[in-house]
Amino acid sequence: MTLRLPHWAPALYKSLHRSPELGFQEHRTARLLAEVLSRESFAVTRGIGGTGLAAVLDRGPGPVVAARAELDALPLQERTGAANASEVDGVMHACGHDLHLVALAGAAAQVAARPDLPPGRIVLILQPAEELGSGAARMAEDSLLEAVPRPDLLLAQHVSAMAPAGVLVSTPGTALAAMDTLTVTARAPGGHTGSPDSGCDLVLFAASLTQRLHTVVGCDVPPFEQAVVSVPEIVAPSAPGLRAPCVTLTVNIRTFEEGVREMILGRVDTLVRAEAAVAGLAFGGDVQLAHGTYVPRVENTAQLRHCLAAVHESQLAMRHLTVPPAFASDDVSVLIRAFGCPAVYWFVGSGEPGGRLGPVRPACHTDEYLPHPATLAVATAAMREALLAGLAGDLCEPADRANPPALPA
Repeated sequence: MTLRLPHWAPALYKSLHRSPELGFQEHRTARLLAEVLSRESFAVTRGIGGTGLAAVLDRGPGPVVAARAELDALPLQERTGAANASEVDGVMHACGHDLHLVALAGAAAQVAARPDLPPGRIVLILQPAEELGSGAARMAEDSLLEAVPRPDLLLAQHVSAMAPAGVLVSTPGTALAAMDTLTVTARAPGGHTGSPDSGCDLVLFAASLTQRLHTVVGCDVPPFEQAVVSVPEIVAPSAPGLRAPCVTLTVNIRTFEEGVREMILGRVDTLVRAEAAVAGLAFGGDVQLAHGTYVPRVENTAQLRHCLAAVHESQLAMRHLTVPPAFASDDVSVLIRAFGCPAVYWFVGSGEPGGRLGPVRPACHTDEYLPHPATLAVATAAMREALLAGLAGDLCEPADRANPPALPA
């Protein structure tokens, strides 16, 4: 197993971790990655969809292999105690995007330096605002599809605290759930808390609606289907003697099947209307229901995923295990659909080496999450071998290998 890093990779990782940036604000992060990739012979295009960038290594006609990594961080105060902990108040890389970036850049640099590199093109997509669920769409709606050749294959990887460092896991078929984000906004005159009979208590409305929404999975979703409905945020600005004049709820829905998704969306609409009526509020007036971000589910092409697992095990002596789909979501699915190409998405274990598979603490999206130090080299090697296998045609069907795509005019 060859686990090595470019000489610049550890310092870049520490720098990115110390200086995280939120979605669509990743100016420094994008600049640093653009500088690194330019030095490694990639042609870089910046400013796609805001802070996004694409980089292309062109070695002539052959397979076009794309890989995606994310630029953004999360609004959390880091409490890892690491020497390179975030120096930005209230912002941290709690989902490993800094590691994804350095692993992708490092893998691409190692591939570009190989004298025996097969002909073809490597396309790197560094997207903003994955945590907002809208960065990939912003790039696709901007100039991404014109800036890069159409990929024959799209690769993406993500750290996971649910597997130890040195272990890779993935899912054939549906790998990640679809996600819908809805917003419920209710307004009323407010009033004095000493006069509860003089108006509508919007906090009580929000509390009752939240409880009802949490019954949807148990009462409305068929028992052999899976879904998650949650209310991750309720905002009701007020003061001790003031009844809130406005309340906003964020509703998050995650599903694997389109029929279940449509049923839940309809049920949420029904419950919001019913709770508005009970509270004496007019739906469509006092109460508004807005459908925000939609992120499609991530689909792995089963045969390609099987081939990649075999490559990882043969070239790196790394275990690449099959796991059930996860209720996490990733808007790389938007890029997969925009390009219309097959894809493989896998997880890189970031827990203590030799540990068990399964939920552990601290997990991603918590203020104490920090990948094990061995994870960066593992992720770099895993992506390197995936890129090489893609260029060599080892992840393609025989018909695809015999008919490489033509260069764009």
